[in-house]
Amino acid sequence: MTCIVVTGASSGIGAALVRLLSEHHPVVGLDRHAAPGSPVIGCDLTDPASVAAALARLPDRIGGLANVAGVAGTAPATRVMEVNLLGTRRITEALAGRIADGGAIVTVASLAGHHPGFDDDVRRLLAADDDDVLAWTRTAGLSGAQAYDVSKKALLRYGRQLSARLAPRRVRSCTVSPGPVETPLLPEFEASMAGAVERAATWTGRHARPEEIARVVAFLLSPDASWISGVDVVADGGLTARRADDARP
Repeated sequence: MTCIVVTGASSGIGAALVRLLSEHHPVVGLDRHAAPGSPVIGCDLTDPASVAAALARLPDRIGGLANVAGVAGTAPATRVMEVNLLGTRRITEALAGRIADGGAIVTVASLAGHHPGFDDDVRRLLAADDDDVLAWTRTAGLSGAQAYDVSKKALLRYGRQLSARLAPRRVRSCTVSPGPVETPLLPEFEASMAGAVERAATWTGRHARPEEIARVVAFLLSPDASWISGVDVVADGGLTARRADDARP
């Protein structure tokens, strides 16, 4: 049985996904914070040498890839783009050719990726190399929070592009956009999103648990989702619907 590779595997949604998938599949986790003796392989997605070393330890054939690793908008804008967009793209492009026919890539985006603005910039960024993406980020003068929105919007578009490109091999690509989730990063999201995280809980009653988002990712990776590709699944506890309903005149 081919394994599933999970980035960001040491905490939050990634750790929950590893636990869930491991019940039925071999799983290999990648994370910058890999403790000695841990089954997770140490890998800094923003460092080509680190990625190359991790790739050398992975099987030649894998069943799928879950891109979960990311940082919040409290980090500097260039760091946000390096991890969320460029790191995700680096590992995905490196592993796409190893995914067996019928496999899948699922990338965790965010509701923030649905915020308006930057659409033309995102199209250009996805056609640019890493250095040009970082140069644009500096020139644009983005805050970390703005870079977070741009990075997640780019992942939504990248997920659709992958679906079209990999379709001849029957490799699917989907994204998942969670609302706020009870992970170790939640306080950082609260600090960077100007009260939006706290307000979300008043609309939905609570934040998501990591395993609730992990189940969505696991489904999209599975054969049960064999006819689902090129879509984004919003997993927000009804937050978007509630906002839209309350906004009606």
